[in-house]
Amino acid sequence: MSVMIQVSELHFSTDEGIKVLEDVHLRVDQGEMVFLVGPQAAGKSVLLGLLAARIPPQQGQILVHGRNVARLSKRKAADFRRKIGFFPQDFSPLPKGVLENVTFKLRALGNFREQAEEKALAALERVGLTAKLATPGEELEPVDQVRLGLALALCDEPLLLLCDEPFGALEPEERDEIASLLMQIHSRGITALIASRGPVPSSLSGYRRISLVDGKVVEE
Repeated sequence: MSVMIQVSELHFSTDEGIKVLEDVHLRVDQGEMVFLVGPQAAGKSVLLGLLAARIPPQQGQILVHGRNVARLSKRKAADFRRKIGFFPQDFSPLPKGVLENVTFKLRALGNFREQAEEKALAALERVGLTAKLATPGEELEPVDQVRLGLALALCDEPLLLLCDEPFGALEPEERDEIASLLMQIHSRGITALIASRGPVPSSLSGYRRISLVDGKVVEE
């Protein structure tokens, strides 16, 4: 099976010298959906940021879809980020309608207006938000804001989906809704790495789970 993510001997420290990640080794195969679980401040967001070329690496090797992230120039890193669907922690929509949130991103990525709208509608249908196209993003319920964030992550057909705390602000029933949605998204073949401080819904128990504790990865 092809490897999507290969991390070896990865170290990362803050400017103050505090260790965040220490000798991290991680492999995610193409087509897998893997959950990265750990307490707050365990380093999950930093690891996702490194994988997405949003944080400059310090020491170690990071290969994503065969690309050595540490060796990307600024221009190539920007092109690379377009291929990564990223759902950030504490996602907050733009003060625009749901459809406009997604078309705005696609237009910024260089899509023509008609192409952007077509892609946006497809992404919003995929996450179940086509009934709320004109609703301002900031007025959505928390569970629908997560749906919108996933639509934004998926709208340009990325190679890899990275999600940072998609369950964080949700009630148990809403977590189950998003768990079901993630399984539907994964069933279409996308590779996904999803970080969560937990609890991860029980419906996802069949998927591979990795713990990040004190900056180190431990397979469960």
